[in-house]
Amino acid sequence: MSGIVGLLDRGNGGIEIDELATMHERLSHRGLDGAKTWCDDAIGLGHQLLATTPEAQYDHQPVRNGSLVVTADARLDNRGELLETLPVSTARTPIPDSELLLAAYREWGEQCVDHLIGAFAFAVWDEDEGSVFCARDHMGVKPLYYHCGENLFAFATEQKALLTLPSVTYELDETKVGDFLTGTFEDTKNTFYTGIQRLPPAHAMVVGVGEDDARMRQYWDLDPTRTITLESDAAYERRFRELLEQAVRCRLRTNDSIGTTLSGGLDSSSITAVARDLLPPDTTLQTFSGVFDDIPSCDEREYIETLVERDGIDPSYVIVDDLSPVAHIDQALEYHDEPISNTMHYMKWALTERASSSGVGVILDGANGDNAVDYGLGRLPELARTGRWLTLVRELQAMGDVLGVSPRWLFRQHVAPWLVPARIRSHYRRLRGKPVDERLANSTLDPSFVRRIDLRSRYRELTSEGAVHKRSARRWQYRSLKSGDIVSFFEANDLTNAAFGIEPRYPFTDKRLIEFSLAIPPTQQLADGWTRMILRRSLADVLPEKIRWRPWKTLLNPAFTDGLARETQRLESHVTDSSRLDRYLDGDRLAEAYERYTHESNARDVDVLWKALSLSMWFDTGGDRSDSPTEDRVRLSQ
Repeated sequence: MSGIVGLLDRGNGGIEIDELATMHERLSHRGLDGAKTWCDDAIGLGHQLLATTPEAQYDHQPVRNGSLVVTADARLDNRGELLETLPVSTARTPIPDSELLLAAYREWGEQCVDHLIGAFAFAVWDEDEGSVFCARDHMGVKPLYYHCGENLFAFATEQKALLTLPSVTYELDETKVGDFLTGTFEDTKNTFYTGIQRLPPAHAMVVGVGEDDARMRQYWDLDPTRTITLESDAAYERRFRELLEQAVRCRLRTNDSIGTTLSGGLDSSSITAVARDLLPPDTTLQTFSGVFDDIPSCDEREYIETLVERDGIDPSYVIVDDLSPVAHIDQALEYHDEPISNTMHYMKWALTERASSSGVGVILDGANGDNAVDYGLGRLPELARTGRWLTLVRELQAMGDVLGVSPRWLFRQHVAPWLVPARIRSHYRRLRGKPVDERLANSTLDPSFVRRIDLRSRYRELTSEGAVHKRSARRWQYRSLKSGDIVSFFEANDLTNAAFGIEPRYPFTDKRLIEFSLAIPPTQQLADGWTRMILRRSLADVLPEKIRWRPWKTLLNPAFTDGLARETQRLESHVTDSSRLDRYLDGDRLAEAYERYTHESNARDVDVLWKALSLSMWFDTGGDRSDSPTEDRVRLSQ
C-alpha cells in the first residue's frame, strides 16, 4: 500500500529533479511511515512507505545494491522459499520484501517474476543495462501506471502523480468514456488520458535509455485446459481448504491490527471464519459491515450475527441508510483519478473510514471470490452441448428446488442463450426491436459519439474471446478470472484505502488457490443444484450453517436506488445542466431518463443517471484539464 514513482530520461538530457519531487510529494498520503527519493543523471526513483508487514519497518526504499536500485509496493507471500533459494544473508536485520525483489532480479533478471507469489508493483533500475524493469502482480492487486514519451518514461502508483508532469498529454481518451458509460471494463491497459497507460496484470515491461519502444510481455496466464484429478470429493475439499488457509495466513503477516469486511455472504464470511481460526486466541479480529434498518431486503445481519457471536471477533456496523451516494464524493474524487463506477462506493468509503478510526492497518476482503470459487453455471450449457440432457434436467430440477424457481426459467436464463451463435442471437434481438449490443442499450448515448469512437466495434472487440456457444465450463471461469471488472475494482479500492492509510488484502487472488480452483472438475463447483460446492463443503467446520447453505447473495440495488432518490436536486443539476456531457450524451434523452426516474425509479434509468452524475462530478473536480494552461493543470492535480 506504499507509493512508488519514477522518471527515466530517454534522450540523454537528464531528468528534472523538481519534476520527480513534485510527483513524489503528490503521493505523500501513502507515505505515513517514511518517504525517500534517489536520483542519478538519467533516472530518479521515489518511495512513500506504508509499513504493513513486520519487515517493512526496516525498509528504506529506494534500495540500492551495486548497479541495481528498486522501488516497490510489494508483499511477497513466498518469502520462505525465496530466502532459501536466493544468496541473501538471514543473519542480519529481517530482510524487507523490497530487498528480496532486488535479489531475485539479480539472480534471474527479467524472469524474476516467474518466482514471485504475492501482490506487487515494482521497478528496478539496471545501470549496467541502462534500463528500467517494471512488473505488476498476477491479478492486478497493486496498480502501476506509466507514461511513455519520446524523451521521457515515467511511472507511478497513482495517475495523479503522472498528471503533474508538463509532458503528459491531458487529452481525454474518449473510448474510455464510452467504456464507462456502457459499463465495459475489459480494457486493462488504457486510462481516461491518452498520455497515461496501465501496466496490465501479470505483465512486465523494460524501457531503456535511447530505445524507441518499451518491451512488454505477459509473464503468466491461467490454463483452462489443465485438469487436476484427485481420488475423492474429500481429497478436493482437503486440498482446497489447505490452499485457502495458506492464502489467508500469508495475508495475516502484519504488526497492525487486522480487520475484515463482512457482508454475511459466502466469500467474506469464509475469509473471516478462516482468519479467526488462524489468529492467536488472544488476538481480536475486527469486522466491518454495512447494514440497513430501513431496507430489510438489503440487510444481512441475520447472517453476520451467526459468525460474529464467536469469541475473538469484534463487530462494527455502519448504518448505510444514513449515508448518501454523493455526500462524500467531492472528497473521494480528491483521491480517485477516474469517475467512480461502483454504485455502492459510499458504503465502501464509510466502512474503510470506520476501520481506520478503529486502528486497523490491514483489512481482508472477499473480492474475487465469485471468480476464484466459480458458481459452476458454465457447466449447464456444457451439459446441453455435449448431449448429457438427463444430467442437465436433474441439475436444473435440483437447482430449481434450491432457489425456489422453475427448471424451465433456469433453462431460459442459463442454458438457451449460450447454445445459440452470436449472429443468430443478434438477428433475434433485432427482430424483436431490441438493441443488438446489450451494453449499447443506453438510449441516452449521443449517436454521433457512438459513431465517432466506433463504440459498437469496440464493444465487440473487448468482449469477444472465442465463440460463446462453444465455451467449456472452465473457459467460462477463465473468462471471469481475466475480467477487467475485478482489476478496476482493485484499483478503485486501492485509492479508497490509501485515503485512510489501510492496506486491503484479498485471499481469493492467491495464484495457487486460483490455479487449483480452475483445474478441478466442474462438478466440484456445481452439484445437486448447489453452486460453489467446494467452498461450502470444505468449510463445514467453521462456517455457520445459515451462511454455508445460503442459496444466493443479497443484492444492494434497492439501497442505492433509495439513496440516490434522496439526492434529486444534485442529480438534476448535474445531469440536466452539464455542458460537459453534451459530447457524449443526448441531453433530451438524459432529461427524459431523469423524468422517468423521478416517477418510476426504473433500474436502467438509475444506472444511466448514476454514470452521468459521476462523470459530470469528475469533470467538475478537474478530471478534464485538457484546455487548461500547464501551470494550472499542475495546480489542479495537487
